Amino acid sequence: MKRILHGLGAGIGIALLLVASPAFPRVIDGVVALVNEEPITFSEVRQEVADGMGIPAGDADAFLREERDPAVILHWVNGLVESTLVRMELAKEGRAVPEGDVDRAVESIRKANGLNEKQFEELLAREGLTLPAYRRRIRWQLERGAIVRARKFKDVTVTEVEVRDYFRENAERFLVGGQVRLETLFFPVPSADPAAESVARARFAAQQAVDAVGEGRTFAEAYGVARATFPEARLVSGDFLPMEDLLPEMQKEVQRLRTGQTSGPFYADAGVFVVRVLARRGGTPVEFAKVKDALTEELTDKRSEKAFADILEELKKSASIDVRL
Repeated sequence: MKRILHGLGAGIGIALLLVASPAFPRVIDGVVALVNEEPITFSEVRQEVADGMGIPAGDADAFLREERDPAVILHWVNGLVESTLVRMELAKEGRAVPEGDVDRAVESIRKANGLNEKQFEELLAREGLTLPAYRRRIRWQLERGAIVRARKFKDVTVTEVEVRDYFRENAERFLVGGQVRLETLFFPVPSADPAAESVARARFAAQQAVDAVGEGRTFAEAYGVARATFPEARLVSGDFLPMEDLLPEMQKEVQRLRTGQTSGPFYADAGVFVVRVLARRGGTPVEFAKVKDALTEELTDKRSEKAFADILEELKKSASIDVRL
């Protein structure tokens, strides 16, 4: 793999660049990377940040221009590098995901939730997503699935015995009538306007907190990082509470986490939340049959992540990747 890193700021300029190569004769707003001679532009990185963090493109633009840590910017650029590699490979193998498949997937999700088109877009807005952004997310999921099935199908197939073992390993997540003790970061925002500037700041601050935890900082330290962006943020650490007393959205997140793990940002009850599970107690195990399908999907997803990482490593080894930061 050819990989070249230039000085920070050299490629993320606002000057328009005219690329004269026959492969892509078009005006480009600042090339930040070339993947097998295919350009990735600043505006594409900005859109990736906006989609990923649930913030407007203008705020994403400011985030990229003010960020001084190259690793943070590389995180977003690398996501586009990977999607470009996958898309190229699928096209080469005649397995490109057609737009109709994206249409059907989005429509199926909308109908499964019993929502009309307006209600669906309002729900997406509460999650910081536009319909085009959601379609891009679904396309990426379909493309990842397509390349994993094509190359590593046997590696991601799970048996019922494996699912039962996985159920036993995660038994604490499926206790009925149990209690949980949490640390919670709450970013209050007006529920009436999901597009408000305060919502964007809250999502941005929440993601900063999650990133800080991922870097090894304590929850209290992550709270300090988030408050610099969103002073209204609150840190709540209480006693044990019955799972049933939590907000439905919070119950869903907590059930995904083992003790000690931290959620990503999620929206509920007029605010953005991040939760960390400190401890659990009490409760009785749920019947395996009730969670079998969900756990089968979860375990398959975990194996797919590993298989996909292996595929990406193979693709990168044979690719020409020139990152210009």
